[in-house]
This record gives sequence, structure tokens and C-alpha cells, in this order.
Amino acid sequence: MFGYVSERNVFVRLDDYFRWRLNLSYSEGPFVKLEWALLRTYMRLGGRPARVVATAGMRNGIVWSKGYSVYIQTYTHSVPDFLGDSIGYALMAESHSVPRFDFYGSRWISAQLRLHPDYMIGHPGGCEICVEGWTKFTPYAESLVVHRLMQLDLSCLTRWHPCLTQSDIMPDAWTQYLAERPHVDELRDQLACSPSIIEMLGRDSANMATGEILGYHESIDERGSHHVGTRIRVLERLKGATDWRVGETREVSDLSGIGGDKTRLPPGTQLIFFGGRGPLSISDMRIDPGYACPVLLANETNLSLVRSGIAQDYKTNDKAE
Repeated sequence: MFGYVSERNVFVRLDDYFRWRLNLSYSEGPFVKLEWALLRTYMRLGGRPARVVATAGMRNGIVWSKGYSVYIQTYTHSVPDFLGDSIGYALMAESHSVPRFDFYGSRWISAQLRLHPDYMIGHPGGCEICVEGWTKFTPYAESLVVHRLMQLDLSCLTRWHPCLTQSDIMPDAWTQYLAERPHVDELRDQLACSPSIIEMLGRDSANMATGEILGYHESIDERGSHHVGTRIRVLERLKGATDWRVGETREVSDLSGIGGDKTRLPPGTQLIFFGGRGPLSISDMRIDPGYACPVLLANETNLSLVRSGIAQDYKTNDKAE
């Protein structure tokens, strides 16, 4: 029902016709207003426009991913609509598998992953007329944990008093999220560069390659600002990095001063470069995950950890095949 009233339908066409026929001027006509009034009445009487979607993904004959989402149109008392009354808002909950936890910036890792590296609980930051909670988990999360994360309260579809918050529709997961939040805030600036962090970097980076420092190139722009570029030779593409070619020479941003040390890394130093999603991340690959990992040297230990993480990213592995 909500999908019908949200789209162009007979009520909208009637308003358009009379507005054209009688040369009227209004943004929302009487038929559309009547339509929304009927919807609000329906919801006040206990109606719950809703959508439930379940998905499963197969890989080599095995269920490798799954998802479950619930969308319920409920009502609020504080969001004004075009009538000066209140309109419904979307209450959404979603739980689904992910091959990795994508990032876009240099400080890529969530402190929450220090508590449980194979799943996260959260909510979007830009949903102004909705309330949403989500859980994401990799195929390596424990089955009991996955079962708990996917427990959504479907009584929200039929109960007389509507569900209004994440705690209503995903009580188990949201209780954990609220309980962990103070601890996560404490951990945010205390992440250590542990082997598990480096392994997660391999899993969650969209682009990775190794390179050897050849030298530095200094320049001054038209404003008089001093820039230092680092010339590197690409040694190996580990993951993604489609525009990097093995053996080519590239210039990347200044690598001196990483971690507060102003000493330049000497030519011949071999490093692991990484980046998140998107073309800008590919062109601006970095060597500093931030926190306590100022530099990722391309040594046997780090490469072994990174490759172990890459092996967990099933989408990247499927593309490679």
C-alpha cells in the first residue's frame, strides 16, 4: 500500500488533470491529500505497510552468504509533512553477509572489530526520515552469533502499538550495540598494530600492491608550497589496484614523516600499499593504516598475514577465478 501511494497513481493523475483543466496552482492537490489521510487512518487503526526480503548466495554449491531485511512504515510525532501533521517514517532492520568491511579513508578500521573481527552492528548516519539498524558479518563468524544477529522481531508487523526504534525491531543485536558503545569509544584511539589488524587490512582493503622506493621528487607549486613525491616501482598486485602495473614506475604522495618520523624511508625499501573503495583510493594508495601501524613493510611476516586476510574476501577470490 505504501509503495502505491508513494508513486505516481490515479490520485496524482486526478490532481494533475484538474490543475490543468481549471488552471489551478498548487504543489499537492486535494486528491493526494486525501490519499495520505487515508493512509494515516489505516496506520492508526493498526495497519503496517511493510516489506520483508530474504536472500541467499551460493558459491560452489555451498550457501556462502545470506541476508534478511525488514522495512516497516510506522508513524512518528515529530516529523511535519505538507499538511502540518505527522507522517510515517521507515523503520528498517537488516542483517547480511559481507565479504569484507569496506572503508574509504586512511583510518579505515573500526574499533568495534577489535572486539569481534567478523561482525559489526551499527546504523547509517544520513537517514533523516527513517530509523535503521544493521548487522554485517563475514562467513567466518560463529553460527550462534550469526543466528543471534539475524533475530528480527516480526511481531512489529502485527502488534497494535507500533515498533519505533532499533531496540524494538532488533532487540538482541541493539542491546549489544548499546552495551559495547562506551568500550568501543575507549578503544578508538588505542588500536595496536597486531597481527590480527594486519590480517583484517588484507581482508577489508579493496586495493593492495607492493612497491619499492626508488627516490624522491621535490617541487614547488605556483603558490610557493613545497611538495615531495615518492617514486616507486610496482612489484606485485596483491588485490584490486587495476591501474597499477607490475614493473612500472609511479609517483605517490610523500612517504617521509609517516608516524611522526621526519626521516625519509631509504631507496630500496619495499612496502605494502593499500587503498579502500573507489577510483580515488586506487590512485592515492597508502602505506599507513593509521593508529599504531605507521608503515607496512613488504616482509615475509606482513605479506603472510595480508594474504591470509585476502583469502577471506570471497568476492575478490571469485573475480580472480
